[in-house]
Amino acid sequence: MSINQGATDVTLSVEFAGLCLFVTDRRAQPETSVSVLMPTCVPTPDGRVGTQHEDEDIGARHVPYLLMDLANLDVGQTVAPGLAADGARYQVVRRLSREELSFEPDAPQGSIVQIDPDPLPLPDLSQYKKDGIGLKDLLSTVPPNERPELSVRTTLKSGKLSAITLGGPGKVGGPPVQKPDWDKDPEDWAGSIRWTRTIPGGSLTIKIRNWDTGQSTPLTLKPSPGRDIIELKIANLCEDNPLEWKEFENRLQKDDVDFKWLYRLFEAKGGGSLLDAFGGRGHKFPYPKLAPRRARTTGNTGCTPGQFGLP
Repeated sequence: MSINQGATDVTLSVEFAGLCLFVTDRRAQPETSVSVLMPTCVPTPDGRVGTQHEDEDIGARHVPYLLMDLANLDVGQTVAPGLAADGARYQVVRRLSREELSFEPDAPQGSIVQIDPDPLPLPDLSQYKKDGIGLKDLLSTVPPNERPELSVRTTLKSGKLSAITLGGPGKVGGPPVQKPDWDKDPEDWAGSIRWTRTIPGGSLTIKIRNWDTGQSTPLTLKPSPGRDIIELKIANLCEDNPLEWKEFENRLQKDDVDFKWLYRLFEAKGGGSLLDAFGGRGHKFPYPKLAPRRARTTGNTGCTPGQFGLP
């Protein structure tokens, strides 16, 4: 992508919400990257993905999508943006399925992702490494029609990941701290995570490549007149409200059982049942219990993300 000389830098702000796993990779320190993985949460026609989890609970269907403002796509700049407090006036939804997203221009070599707070205020499944679970091979090249449990992936190599829970940064005691029995009591887990990055040149291109067909879809975005920010949302939420209209917002469910979809991204080391790491047959996968949250968009009300660290 060419960069216009003298063009003003813009800020890219992406909110990640819903069932996604933030995998922080520090194996090549000082470089740090974060891969955002979204599991397939609908049954596939070939039966390789079903709604019944290994612990025999049934998962509700979720759909990943990219939410944009038409004003950022409009080359002629004729579409008026919405008020900042109300979100986009003309929302554009691009459903995602078996696809990888990349943002251009690329981050400079040697960049790192800043994480604030570190670790993020999300359930951390790294604590189960000692019990014999590991991430599936989901960070390398995805061959066509393989790894059906993975629906969406993007890798962040620069910028800043941040999260503010309901209590805010000044909350006494700070964000929730992972406990061995983290799933027993309601906690102030973050409903979404925001990634910000400075983009040189006044515009950016999102490339969406399908793993099965190889087809690539480029989307070039520019700030709307009078603004220097492009705001996007990438979410994996319950299938009934992708436009996130507040009138149809789901009520907060204290027991976030949808979190169990994230276990599809893991495997037992040496093979066998993943459930064995959690007590075996007759036991259940742990999931977060949510403290009350203010009325927000659907993605922030429920469907909590998770995190995992490498190595």
